Amino acid sequence: MQAPEWNRQDKEGSLEQWIGMLNTEARRQFLEDGTHVEIFFIFGDEGLLEVVPIAGMEKDEIVRELKKMLAERNGYAFIHISEGTMRHMDSADKADMLLVHAESRNGLGVAYCSTVALRGEEKLLLDAVKVDGQKLEGRFTNIFQDL
Repeated sequence: MQAPEWNRQDKEGSLEQWIGMLNTEARRQFLEDGTHVEIFFIFGDEGLLEVVPIAGMEKDEIVRELKKMLAERNGYAFIHISEGTMRHMDSADKADMLLVHAESRNGLGVAYCSTVALRGEEKLLLDAVKVDGQKLEGRFTNIFQDL
């Protein structure tokens, strides 16, 4: 994985490059391993500050710790990679997915959602669907509004 260059003069553009690269890498790892660890990439004005894998924490605790970390480090943005389950809007059907979600303090919000499909025991991923911030909901959306 070749990390994109960070341009302090175009932080949003740099973050979008990171999102694309991490979505590609997350999909590769998921297809190779059949799973993906939950992980945060924390960015400051100068670029990547920290990579934080998550294990053994409840979602509400993760949100509190993420807010604290972003506030203490004057964080610019985060990218969150996780697995989840989504429910179809017009039915009770559920589907597993790989999620790559990013938010920045200047309002960028985007997620790439890749639905997991099974072929026998093998896990496959459908093409990622890009969802813009105003359509996103959940614990990790609009984090910067509360800081």
